[in-house]
Amino acid sequence: MIPKDGRELQAIDFVVSANPGQDVEAQFGLMVDLIYQWHDQFGDACGEITVGFVGSPQIHEALMACLVSFVEQEEPLRPLFIRLGRVEVAFVSPEGTVLKESELKFG
Repeated sequence: MIPKDGRELQAIDFVVSANPGQDVEAQFGLMVDLIYQWHDQFGDACGEITVGFVGSPQIHEALMACLVSFVEQEEPLRPLFIRLGRVEVAFVSPEGTVLKESELKFG
């Protein structure tokens, strides 16, 4: 939970890991299901989504492309993403070093 505007909102965090040659889209299946469950359970109390991409810098681009595609294709979740305004993204090396932090903005 995170406090925001005098309310207790729900946050959800994911770590998506892939190596070169792996099907990065397959890594998103569980995340998609969990976001739907989270939204079904908490509705308007959903306040933040954070995703950590673990892998080589080459795979980070493919993972980010999958995230953008997911957001664009999951029409039932569009109102949630627009209300949140962004998804926080961290790019992490296989050794665990944060290489870059970014956000995917909506709206």
